[in-house]
Amino acid sequence: MASLEELLLKSLEELEKEDLKTFQWYLEKDHECISKSDMEKADRKKTVDKMVACFGPEEAVKITVGILEKINQNGLAEQLKKKHKPAQAEANMKTSAPVGADTKQSSGK
Repeated sequence: MASLEELLLKSLEELEKEDLKTFQWYLEKDHECISKSDMEKADRKKTVDKMVACFGPEEAVKITVGILEKINQNGLAEQLKKKHKPAQAEANMKTSAPVGADTKQSSGK
């Protein structure tokens, strides 16, 4: 299973150079902890690293989806949402069920 950082990077790798610059423009315009100088020479990896450092991985995914939708990259936004759900479900399963717990409930008993 890919980490959230890897999912973010894969999404940004799908963007053309001009779309990446527009993505970064929205990122610095809409979020105080990302400055213009942070994004000026940032490649895709540095962009992901800065987003995760500022917002945490979960919020970075939400922000990425929002910006992708703003720049009419709806297909990419949808892909990221779909890939994020299985990762989120897996993380929830790891933290919510005690080790050795039987998560199947028998009905009718």
